[in-house]
Amino acid sequence: MKNLCIITNKYPNPVEPNVLVFVQQLVWSMADKGINCSVICPMPVNLNTKYLKFPYKTSETTENGTTVDVYFPKYIGYGQSEILGFNPARITTNNFTNAVKKVITKMIDKPDAVYGHFVTPAGIAAARIGRLFNLPSFMAHGEATFMTIDHFGASKVANELKTLDGVVAVSTQNKEMLLSVNAVKENVIDVFPNGYRKERFYPREKIESRAKFGLPNDKFLVCFVGSFDYRKGIDRLMQAINKIDGVYAICAGKGELTPSGESCLYNQAVDNKDLPYFYSAADVFVLPTLNEGCCNAIIEAMACGLPIISSNLSFNDDILDDSCSIRVNPSSVEEIKFAINHLYNNKEKLKDLGKGSLQKSQSLTLEKRAEKILSFIATNAK
Repeated sequence: MKNLCIITNKYPNPVEPNVLVFVQQLVWSMADKGINCSVICPMPVNLNTKYLKFPYKTSETTENGTTVDVYFPKYIGYGQSEILGFNPARITTNNFTNAVKKVITKMIDKPDAVYGHFVTPAGIAAARIGRLFNLPSFMAHGEATFMTIDHFGASKVANELKTLDGVVAVSTQNKEMLLSVNAVKENVIDVFPNGYRKERFYPREKIESRAKFGLPNDKFLVCFVGSFDYRKGIDRLMQAINKIDGVYAICAGKGELTPSGESCLYNQAVDNKDLPYFYSAADVFVLPTLNEGCCNAIIEAMACGLPIISSNLSFNDDILDDSCSIRVNPSSVEEIKFAINHLYNNKEKLKDLGKGSLQKSQSLTLEKRAEKILSFIATNAK
């Protein structure tokens, strides 16, 4: 396989530079392996008129100097949420697919395979494009819930995806999610946990990192990276921290539940390029999330040498163990508090888990993930 086309409904752009950066990083890693990667990301111009200013085609360069072509065709989209009793998910997916079709039709060098990111609209679009152009088609599944499948209809999703040659699930839980609704056949799906780009995420010097964000050097800092919402658990984290003297939170993200108060020293979005310093400024990473596909923030924090406190639910089973983490009931403020307090008062345990994170993260590099996924695609392509 020489040419791979990645289909996605979001991709870093001038308006949203930090959206689905992990998709871009996977594309870059694949491109750096010698694969000619192109990205097609249709933009719903009726939902955001700023998308009208995007060029139809642009190019970006990976950190290793490889070129990736990115297409931003325009289309009319209606989202995938119910409007007055009607769900427009299928109409949106149809229009999205047509936009992708037009780009591929015009390509001089046609792809050898297509890879859609998430079930709808990109995964279904990939399956349709595969049938239309007689190409091997693949899909990545990393959703935390059944929402997109429910909106489109489980039986219709299964019918659309039945021609896929392979499915990349980011966790065992994600694999089981698809199988539980018969969305795909078990023989075409495999698990590949998310990864981090090792050229970007590695431990930085703590004093320098804290200075970068105006943080004190003499405080025990708990790091949170994610949406400020109930699912991610920012409110439960702050309740726990407020019960521990001498412990402070630094939180990167945005959302309705923006943390505040004396115990919160930072509560703003952080650019992706600065995240390694943000992680490195902290003593421990805590994410009491209720649901994930496979959390990139946890993996990035591990790569930066942080001990992890996170959920004991199954979506973390593929990436966390006792060598690098303390797993808690994400709904229990007391368990979150106990875990933080334990590491605050046990520097040896803190140090050991940090070392465990660095060691565990070596198996979770994006380079290794790209190699495995490309091998999976080559093996399953008909």
